[in-house]
Amino acid sequence: MNPGWLTALTALAGAVIGFAGWGARHLWHITRRTSHFLDDYFGEPATRDGLPARPGVMARLAFHEKLLEKLVAETQPNGGSSLHDVMARTERAVDEIRDEQAKMRARMEQLETQRHVRDDPGARP
Repeated sequence: MNPGWLTALTALAGAVIGFAGWGARHLWHITRRTSHFLDDYFGEPATRDGLPARPGVMARLAFHEKLLEKLVAETQPNGGSSLHDVMARTERAVDEIRDEQAKMRARMEQLETQRHVRDDPGARP
């Protein structure tokens, strides 16, 4: 065999092995990241190392759906116990207090006017 061909085959074999090594490394990274993604998606059971179980995406989604149902229920009137009903009662109570305060303010102004008239007979009511 010609030494030129042997050198070329050695270089080609080195390039093929290098490319295969690079491809295997790249494939390993993709496989590892995919494995981590799937572990996160499907969840992991508790391990012997004392790590707690991690729920998967579907379990987390179900939890958030239940939580959202509770929040929506609190924002809908239900006859007295929802947050919506509590806020409506508070609003009515504040309106009543505001009306009473306006009446008291008017009464106080009326009394002030009467006191000034009584203290200063020349003043006009």
